[in-house]
Amino acid sequence: MIIWLASYPKSGNTILRALLATYLFTNDGIFNFELLKNINQFPDTGLFKNQGIDVSNDEVVLKNYVKVQETINKVDQNKIRLLKTHSTLHDIGGYPFTNLRNTLGVIHVVRDPRNVINSYANHYQETLEEAFISMTSFKTLGGNNGNIKTHLGSWNSHYSV
Repeated sequence: MIIWLASYPKSGNTILRALLATYLFTNDGIFNFELLKNINQFPDTGLFKNQGIDVSNDEVVLKNYVKVQETINKVDQNKIRLLKTHSTLHDIGGYPFTNLRNTLGVIHVVRDPRNVINSYANHYQETLEEAFISMTSFKTLGGNNGNIKTHLGSWNSHYSV
């Protein structure tokens, strides 16, 4: 079953993954960045391509979110699988992000937006005003160079879930 590590970008998901990966995937408790590969991102292009899903078509990808999660759970039966996401937990185009049959739980990192906005602006090289507009608008990330879009939503859509 899937346990989601969910957050709006720049809210602390990476530090959470670093702590969990060090605890779960080492014998000595020493962190290295390779450990982060043990916690995949969703959506991930490879997961969809492995099932023959056309990743260049956003609607087809959205339509298959739950199907891909079902496959993950079949492959890893009776095993807990941590997946990182920045996706909002809303139906998009009538398609759900996940369901209770595929989800065991969620660790949802919520960071004060007054701190997120500074990190967000620095990371994306935006002004604070541009970052505010980005954070308060429903938006997507990625979707270029053969990568799948992440339907991020707004900071509020993450907070209010």
